Amino acid sequence: MKLIEYGLKVGNKKLFKNVNISFEKNVISHILGSNGAGKSSFAKTCVGMLGFKGQIVGNKGAILIGSGSNIPSEFTIEDILKLLQKKFDSQKIEGLYNLLKLNKVSGKLQIRKMSDGQKQKVKLLVFLSADPKVIILDEFTNALDKNSALDLYHFFMEYNKMNDVVIINITHNLSDLEYMDGKYYYIRNLGITEIDSKGKVVDMYVRGE
Repeated sequence: MKLIEYGLKVGNKKLFKNVNISFEKNVISHILGSNGAGKSSFAKTCVGMLGFKGQIVGNKGAILIGSGSNIPSEFTIEDILKLLQKKFDSQKIEGLYNLLKLNKVSGKLQIRKMSDGQKQKVKLLVFLSADPKVIILDEFTNALDKNSALDLYHFFMEYNKMNDVVIINITHNLSDLEYMDGKYYYIRNLGITEIDSKGKVVDMYVRGE
């Protein structure tokens, strides 16, 4: 996915100006920045939820996954599997189901009775069944316990190897960087800059540059 002369203004606040940058396939691209830098607004432009200037190339069918869930709470895993199998490739769904370790959860468990980690896994099953080529994660580990987050880190590392996708992870959780290898970017001065090491981008974030 590529940004060409990308710019964004929300209300009276200019967030980005003349940004030119590419995000590679098969690499988890971590984006950090201070509060108010425009991380979530950038994510919304990638999936067509917010207008912008310039171009975003290669984002057709991009999906945005946040920390919340809007799947009906009375649904069970079995209900969701039946719905997905009517619409998408059964083999793909089964692979995701197993990779997410949902086979270890009762199929009759309702969404409302699930832990936050289980809800996030079900949401991933639903979103990724459509085989999107661009996945934008926006604080997707927010409020998860450590074991649930570790499960999802492992999932995305494996999913990234197995699929020809662009994964952009917008985060303030430094554990994301610790457990998911990738490239590092920092939002500052109305731009998005690639940072050449994990240590350097963490230092910038901690210092609030």
